[in-house]
Formats: sequence, C-alpha cells, structure tokens
Amino acid sequence: MKKTMVSGAIILLICCSGLLSACKSSNLSSSNSDQQVENVKLYKEKGQAIDLNLYFDNSQDEKNVKIGEEDRLIQKQELIGELIVNELIKGPSLQSGYKPILPKNTKLLSFSINNGIAYVNLSSDAEVTMTPVKEQATLESISSSLTQLSSIKKVKIQIENKDIETLGGNYDVSQPFGKNDILQKIKK
Repeated sequence: MKKTMVSGAIILLICCSGLLSACKSSNLSSSNSDQQVENVKLYKEKGQAIDLNLYFDNSQDEKNVKIGEEDRLIQKQELIGELIVNELIKGPSLQSGYKPILPKNTKLLSFSINNGIAYVNLSSDAEVTMTPVKEQATLESISSSLTQLSSIKKVKIQIENKDIETLGGNYDVSQPFGKNDILQKIKK
C-alpha cells in the first residue's frame, strides 16, 4: 500500500514539474517585430501545400453514427494570408499603442491568391468613410502585410463579393494595388 502511494506521489510530482517547466509567460497575441516564430513542420506537408483529412457525418440512418474522411489540399500561402488579414482585423496589441486599421466587426468572407494577386473579400462593415490619411494607412497596412508572402505581389479588395471603387472614399481600389502603388491611387 505504501509503495503504491509513494509511486503515485512520485508520478504526480514528475507530471507537475513537467507541466510547470513547459509553462512560460509570453504574450502570444502581441506582434513585436523582434519576436521570431519557429517553423512548424506539419505531418503531411507537400511542398507549398498541406494535406489534411477532414471528417464529416456519413451516417446512413439515425441510429448509427458514421463519419467519413475527405482529403483536402490547402495552400500554405493562402492559409497564412487569411491569418494575416484576420490578425489585421483583430487589431494591434494594447501595448503597441498602434491604431486599428479596420472596424472590429469586420469579417473576412474569403481569401484567395491567383496570379500574384491576393483577393481579400471583406464584409460591408469594412467600408466606412475615412480621412485620406486613415485610408492610406489602411491600404498600406493591408498591402505591406500581405506582400510579405512570396506569392503575393498585389492586393484586390472586395466588399460582400463585389468589386468596389474605394474603401474609405479617397483612394481608387477598383484595380489591384501593391504596397508602392497607394499614392498613385488617390481618387480624382
């Protein structure tokens, strides 16, 4: 009996020390430029894509549960691009003192990359009147963030699956733009 209790206590002590040593205090949501993210190697990476298995309901009747497997090949650059836009919508960390570029209630409806152009489809919440400075900051933030990815050279913003002429009333975004094109896009 004593041996079992001692063994249990030792195992518990080892588990607790392992958990405590794995904990580390860092703000993962902050995006300081000096922080580096380690490369993550996923189980079924295939070059620039990730092969995932997704599982869906394949039940034939209401009495027996059965799930079916479906393979999906997801492009890494599109996945990262979507993450970038969602982080821009989320806004800066409180510690940075930076200002958000899009309203908090903005949603990313879809994201894709085709022929070097990132198609960013936002909800109508993103289309608000902005000062020229605010709109320029917004467009430069989006294009600078996304063109970090090697497969993206320009950005095309859409609202609710429709092409728009301007996001905030000052700049022409009817055509794809790069991070160095913003000043030439001033709406006449």
